[in-house]
Amino acid sequence: MPLIEFREVTKSFRSGDATITAIDGVSLSIERGEIFGIIGYSGAGKSTLVRLVNALEKVTSGAILIDGVDITQLPEPKLRGVRAGIGMIFQQFNLFRSRTVFGNIAYPLKVAGWPKEKRKERVAELLAFVGLTEKAWVYPDQLSGGQKQRVGIARALATNPAILLADESTSALDPETTADVLALLKRVNRELGVTIVVITHEMEVVRSIADRVAVLDAGRVIESGSVFELFSDPQTVTAQRFVGTVLRNQPEADDLERLRGKHSGRIVSARIHDDGRLGAVLSDAVGRHNVRFEIVFGGISALQGRSFGSLTLELIGEDAGVDALIADLRAVTEVEEVAA
Repeated sequence: MPLIEFREVTKSFRSGDATITAIDGVSLSIERGEIFGIIGYSGAGKSTLVRLVNALEKVTSGAILIDGVDITQLPEPKLRGVRAGIGMIFQQFNLFRSRTVFGNIAYPLKVAGWPKEKRKERVAELLAFVGLTEKAWVYPDQLSGGQKQRVGIARALATNPAILLADESTSALDPETTADVLALLKRVNRELGVTIVVITHEMEVVRSIADRVAVLDAGRVIESGSVFELFSDPQTVTAQRFVGTVLRNQPEADDLERLRGKHSGRIVSARIHDDGRLGAVLSDAVGRHNVRFEIVFGGISALQGRSFGSLTLELIGEDAGVDALIADLRAVTEVEEVAA
């Protein structure tokens, strides 16, 4: 049974005389113990979706199940119990400036009614986990952005939640600090078993830590699957644009003009899969067809222990041999002749 499940969820808002649909018929399952990415551009509905998970927003229609319980049917007193099992970290940290690091982390424990000594023990444990023990008694304004987000993560974990919602949690950080925070989130998932839902517009975040991903556009899930599937074979224009922000294996029009000017052979683009068959065909190209090849564009990426990518090749030889080699390539992968 999924830990989080959306069933035909819709959320609409009134704006004057108009109705704005922020979430439009979303059905989605998130399994226990995974890191699930939800990616989309600004206005896609990502933040609304995450606020539905902890019932800070009410659905217009549909059902949201948390561990098998439809939270859309729960009264407010029971929703408070559900929210206690869901931690949240934010883009702008949302720390109390008037409280020390210790006080910020202790706050949700105090609200939850933990006794003072238990609060002290738990805060000390969390400070050690996020690597900020020596910062316990400083104030947020004395911390770097990465340190503030570590405090935010510790605070979100204070009451031992089963679910952690990370809403654009690295958008305000530089690349090096982002990598550190993502590594910490992976530790949270791996060592504590917390299911993490990452809301982001950054494809690099998804590639770094997510197991599966859904692409949100205009309130709809337009594509979902494993991160490897999305990167290696994006099906929608939106997903292709996202993947293109971190990978560029296909030549564009100006690249093709340059290739035509530099290479006299026939040029093809071939998809790389994880099975090694493309390499086997190319290794036999000279012996079987008397055709040489040169890689002129593209590259190979590795993700989740598997390889994928695209290579643009110049094939040099007699037309009959090149035609035969292209036929062999098409038998094992997707090939397109992209320049004469």
